Amino acid sequence: MSWKWVLTGAVAAAGAVFGARRLKRALEHPFARAERELDERDRTLREEHPDTVALRHRAHYLSETGDLAGALEVSERMLAERIRALGEDHPHVLVTRHNLATLRGRAGDAAGAAEELERLALDMERVHGADYVYTRTALRAAAHWRKEAAGDTE
Repeated sequence: MSWKWVLTGAVAAAGAVFGARRLKRALEHPFARAERELDERDRTLREEHPDTVALRHRAHYLSETGDLAGALEVSERMLAERIRALGEDHPHVLVTRHNLATLRGRAGDAAGAAEELERLALDMERVHGADYVYTRTALRAAAHWRKEAAGDTE
């Protein structure tokens, strides 16, 4: 075997190794970044979880016992915690916003509930699309509270 063949083989092998490494890095990069982000959010959720659960239970208790003003205050704190831990577009944050708007309507602020639900529907559409079931649910709830605000109870 001549030295040209040996050199050609060595260059080809080095190129294959280099190409494989580049491919591996290119394929791992998005997943590695996503895993780091998920790890960070999981860590944050583990740290916030007991407090968030306690706030959720406290808000539910206050709502069920008729203290809607107290339930609103606790729910707003819970929403702030969830936004801080999960980000604006996380499904738990969107559900919390929906529940808070509904609670606001039950507390007598039908116009405020309708406005919040309309903003929520826009965010749901941006995040999930116009045909997403909860986008339509938010729109229907906004229409309901708009009727309540106008005094139309039919």
